Amino acid sequence: MAEKFLVRTEESASTWEIERDDEGIRVRREGQQEWTRVELQRVGDSQLYLLMLEHRPVEIYLERRRGGARATIGRHAFDFNVERWRPQAAKLAAQQVQTGLRRITAPMTGSIVEVRCKAGDRVAPGDVLLVIESMKMNNELRSPAAGVVEQVAVTGGQRVNAGDLLVALHLG
Repeated sequence: MAEKFLVRTEESASTWEIERDDEGIRVRREGQQEWTRVELQRVGDSQLYLLMLEHRPVEIYLERRRGGARATIGRHAFDFNVERWRPQAAKLAAQQVQTGLRRITAPMTGSIVEVRCKAGDRVAPGDVLLVIESMKMNNELRSPAAGVVEQVAVTGGQRVNAGDLLVALHLG
């Protein structure tokens, strides 16, 4: 029997299922058919962990805090909260994600390659808002939900630091 957990980040909330069997642990995002086999091993007494995803290693630095953690993978850091899934909590989280002002910030230091939206534009979930180049790789930043662009704080060619405001969206 799988256990369900609600995982919240600044941009989204999703439900994950975790199941233990004779071969170890497997996870899947709610609604997906395929399970992913995982293993998490702590490296010594540090906050460094080795996450094995389908036998592929990923190094994660975890800073645990009450209710969640900050996970750093390479140069990318993610803050998240985790709680046991309850129908009421999942519904509330979905409502919180879908409404209000949302700040889209730079996930990394880089240069803005292309801005694909302007103030007043209506966007759908998954629409590309802009493209940021970091370490010679282009990364598309997408809208987390439907809404209206309130502000575009950057221009093409501009250099940004991780955490800088890129776009403000009014979701809902």
